[in-house]
Amino acid sequence: MTREETKKKLQDTLLKDVYIQDFCDMDLFEQMIENWSISTGLAAVAIDSEGDYVSKYHNFTDFCQNLTRKTPEGLRRCTECDKTGKGTYLCHAGLVDFASAITLEDGTVLGNMLGGQVLPQQPDEEKYRTTAKELGIDPEAYIDALRKVNVRTPKEIEAAAKLLSDVVNMFVRTSWSARQDAKTLSERANIIFSLSKIFLCNYFLDVKNDVYREIEAIPGIQQIVAKEGKASAALAETSKYFVEEEFQAGYRKFTDGTTIKQRIGNKHSITFEFLGKHLGWCRATFIVVKRDSKGEISHLLFAIQGIEEEKQQELITQKKLKKAADEANRANRVKSDFLARMSHDMRTPLTTIMGLCDMGQERFKDEEALRYFKIIRNSSGYLLSILTDILDMQKMTSGKVTLQPMVCHNAATAYAIERIIRPLAEAKHITLKTDFRCQVDHCYFNIDTRRVQQVMMNLLNNAVKYTQVGGTIEWSCRIIKDDKNETIMEHVISDNGPGMSPEFMKVMYEPFTQANSSPSTNGHGLGLAIVKKLADLMGATIKCDSQLGKGTTFTLTVPHAKAAASEIEAYERKRQIADDQTGFKGCKMLVCEDNNINAEIIKKILQNRQITVDIAKDGGEGVAMVEANKYDAVLMDIRMPVLDGYAATRKIRETNKTIPILALSANNFPEDVEKSLAAGMNAHLAKPIDIKKLFGTLREVLTKK
Repeated sequence: MTREETKKKLQDTLLKDVYIQDFCDMDLFEQMIENWSISTGLAAVAIDSEGDYVSKYHNFTDFCQNLTRKTPEGLRRCTECDKTGKGTYLCHAGLVDFASAITLEDGTVLGNMLGGQVLPQQPDEEKYRTTAKELGIDPEAYIDALRKVNVRTPKEIEAAAKLLSDVVNMFVRTSWSARQDAKTLSERANIIFSLSKIFLCNYFLDVKNDVYREIEAIPGIQQIVAKEGKASAALAETSKYFVEEEFQAGYRKFTDGTTIKQRIGNKHSITFEFLGKHLGWCRATFIVVKRDSKGEISHLLFAIQGIEEEKQQELITQKKLKKAADEANRANRVKSDFLARMSHDMRTPLTTIMGLCDMGQERFKDEEALRYFKIIRNSSGYLLSILTDILDMQKMTSGKVTLQPMVCHNAATAYAIERIIRPLAEAKHITLKTDFRCQVDHCYFNIDTRRVQQVMMNLLNNAVKYTQVGGTIEWSCRIIKDDKNETIMEHVISDNGPGMSPEFMKVMYEPFTQANSSPSTNGHGLGLAIVKKLADLMGATIKCDSQLGKGTTFTLTVPHAKAAASEIEAYERKRQIADDQTGFKGCKMLVCEDNNINAEIIKKILQNRQITVDIAKDGGEGVAMVEANKYDAVLMDIRMPVLDGYAATRKIRETNKTIPILALSANNFPEDVEKSLAAGMNAHLAKPIDIKKLFGTLREVLTKK
């Protein structure tokens, strides 16, 4: 059939129900578009005359495909643009797109080639944040995807669009003329030749015969590399003359013909970026053109593209990211330093207050005075817990909190928590009901008791805080699973307080959130956030049931690794030694403390056990007194003038390896403990001082002496 006969037939039938996919080799059509997309870095898709997509999305950006088009409104806008766009235009999202008509030789329009998805210039990010909110997309994810969109000049886009239009229309018209079955390697090469215009050089490679043919190359390369010849030799020449020395080894490996098939494998292409001599940054690409009947690569396209502008933009982005990271790190360091200073500066007066309260409760017998001491002690303890929560939250946010398992007895842990929380409940005339059921004999576990107590105390404090005067709190603890290696404990804490709204329960584990922000509520909004983070760290689960006006129930399920028999024996032996807080009569100890009041408090506490006490006002004086006197132990503050506690300890250890030295520090992070032990101290005790723990630790180190 002649061209004129074909034209007449088309006119007679008005091309009713004729679509591209009905007469084109769509596999070849898809491959052609994909090659173009890879070569240009632009997106491409084909639609028919009714606006329906007839090809795959090629090289679509995450910004378009995975964000904008994933929303109903975004997809509607994109579809409308695809149907109405003409020439080169800005889409609804501000990207440069193009639409090129797919026509037969008589001008009949069969559809459109759409493409682009690039930026004409660096975008106004605030504008896109507004668009993201309109579409219901996370603004930060939207901006992150936006920053990955390529920037192209209008000239580049128009040239690429015309090239695609010419190639596609040639293909479609050839297919319509019933010649698609006659496609040859030469025709494919002609298509590649059209695409090659945007590259520095293009070569068609016959892999099996190791020969090549130039498709297009800039004059500078043509002077060095012949138009055809042995492929391996030509690639070696390009390495020698066009690749900077530091990239030559990588380039030779990339272009090694003996391994190219294995490196490409089932992929369609591979790339290598390098710095070229006199060419700037370049990208070399191998694109599969043809495979034989066995699927092995027989023909390749080798192309080199200049990417200097792209690299410069990448460098600018990297510098911006580094600057932002440096600023963030500096801010974190400043925050950490501030919190460390705050911890020390607040713990020091708390040590004084709580120490005086402890001394007062031991010395005075007047019931009213004891009640006042108890109130002050409890209030100071609450302030200390707030400080601990703030510091722990900072550590958790930066991922620096780790568990420190130790052997413990479960019942002892539960009763210790009860002794702390019951006075708080009684102060509000709240009834606290407990039910501790340890149904197995083996209740010794390896677990971080401090963190378990912190979780339970926050949950119980919350219950006391929000339960009205005269209310009731119930706390049960039971074993729900017990096997050879692990016991799972379930804690249930219920109150008949005001309860929480469904809206608050969705955000209750976020820092600084409170169900009741009334000034009468003593809370900092960190308790539940800390509970959730610690629970996750311990492998525990937490569940909350709450109704407004009916109260709240938290269910905490905590796995406990069982302690070995040898660990239990060592634990009991250590506990017995620690519990023995008698027998200190005749001991002589040195207290290194620059705070006069705290020094006096520690001195009085020790003297109550008939211990002789000397005071050193700084680390240097402490070292001199150890050298001049015989002491049974040294209690060492960390922050002191002349020599700090670490330096003083190291100095003492130069001549005295055996004397027990205990750190008394307002800083109590794991790294602080490690630093004390590394300096040569035997133990690390936190301020404010726990008297029982102080004498228990003294008994332990003196026993080992």
